[in-house]
Amino acid sequence: MDLSTERCNPNIERLPPLTRKETLELIRVVPRWSVVDGKLRRIYVKESFEDCVRFLTELDDLAKREGHFPDVSITKGSSLEVAWYTYKCGGITRNDFIMASRMNHSDRFQ
Repeated sequence: MDLSTERCNPNIERLPPLTRKETLELIRVVPRWSVVDGKLRRIYVKESFEDCVRFLTELDDLAKREGHFPDVSITKGSSLEVAWYTYKCGGITRNDFIMASRMNHSDRFQ
């Protein structure tokens, strides 16, 4: 299953959060991502703070195109955490896995 070719569903108010079973099935198709505190998370380690900012610019472009935005934090100047969670639905949705998959399949986010 290649979620990276799917588009995010813009009708997020109608999307139910994924069940635990669905989440466990989809987590297998997004290597290096994990579910922590109910959010789909991955940590990227960059060479510098400037690299983190460039990464965020690319992520901003992707998020705007899909209309789906992550939580992001930078710690230690070069460690960047991305967390996907659909607030309007109160949980992780397929949209979150689509975005994680797109990041995994793009050279811009490696």
